[in-house]
Amino acid sequence: MFKWHLITHNLHAFQLVTSKIKLLGVEVYAPTLIQAKKRRDCNAVRYTETQLFPGYLFVRLDPEQVHTSVISDVPGVKEFVRFGGAISTVSNTLIESLKHSLLLQADPKVVTLESRNVSPYVLQELSSIVLLKDEVARHAALFSLLQSDSLYSDTSSRTYSQLRVASVLEKPHVDERLW
Repeated sequence: MFKWHLITHNLHAFQLVTSKIKLLGVEVYAPTLIQAKKRRDCNAVRYTETQLFPGYLFVRLDPEQVHTSVISDVPGVKEFVRFGGAISTVSNTLIESLKHSLLLQADPKVVTLESRNVSPYVLQELSSIVLLKDEVARHAALFSLLQSDSLYSDTSSRTYSQLRVASVLEKPHVDERLW
């Protein structure tokens, strides 16, 4: 059964690690924050992508198809993240809500995010984690969220495609000249 796991890797080996793991048929996800900055020299925008958790990578694998030891043997991979000795798993719901919340962070018109199958507390925690400037504090907040399994449920009865999250409410455009 496919489950998400968190691995650590060497900072400078990110491209090598992701390409080798993808060749094994394993899905990878590295949360990145996309920011738009206005350029000073012309009337354009420059987009920058920064990894939220440098040195960490989410992998989705079935241990019966690709064993965890195969992933650990990839050059640049350090180890799987463990809590209490056992390799920790991350729920599909948490990964999906992280993906959607990061996509919606880039849109300034988004006011709120509604979701099914996800606790409002988890969405609030994810948005606060994304806004943290300090990398160490961001990592600590992520690990705290991962350890609290009771906040989100990883139901095996739902398929991966049914865990879609998000309906967006935008602030309606009001023409202030009419007032």
